[in-house]
Amino acid sequence: MWNEYISETVNREPDLFLVGTARSKVGAIRIAGMLDIDVVLLDVVLDGNAADGLDAALEIVSISRAKVIMLTVMDQAEIISEAFGNGAFNYIVKTAIEDIPEAVRAAYAGRSSIHASAAGALRSEFVRMKRNELRQSLTRTEFEVLRFMHDGHTRSAIGDRLHITESTVKKHVNQVIRKLKVHTGKEAARKAKMKGIL
Repeated sequence: MWNEYISETVNREPDLFLVGTARSKVGAIRIAGMLDIDVVLLDVVLDGNAADGLDAALEIVSISRAKVIMLTVMDQAEIISEAFGNGAFNYIVKTAIEDIPEAVRAAYAGRSSIHASAAGALRSEFVRMKRNELRQSLTRTEFEVLRFMHDGHTRSAIGDRLHITESTVKKHVNQVIRKLKVHTGKEAARKAKMKGIL
């Protein structure tokens, strides 16, 4: 049903021409490789298989100059992020189907504006990735020291709790301060809280 509706939407536009359709990953890759296509509208889910359109996008951009616009009923941040990571040029949720013709024209012209349906989810995914990156930059002990600092413990108390010397605590505090790009332990704890890693 969606395929027919999308085909009708594209064919109603006098400056757009639908050159082929496919219902599977293999079919989409084959058509993209055989024909000189400018823009590919690619469903995230092809032939009933979960997210195989994402794999197809990766293959298509490696064998074709076509710009891939992903279509989906899902606006999950992880899927959108993976779509762009696999070379998608844009991403449109199917409820915004009326935006497809303009998205095709923009892709053809090389305008890489991100559709509104993807922007919010992409931002959320970017924030999540940056938080994980910051969290993973800390060793387990550094994170524990940071957590205790946030809870108001002194260096001596942190040392007792972690069974390490106060001078070792100081070294960990200095590492945390350096990695969080602040000047004091109090600033580090505050920044970590605001960044959502505590």
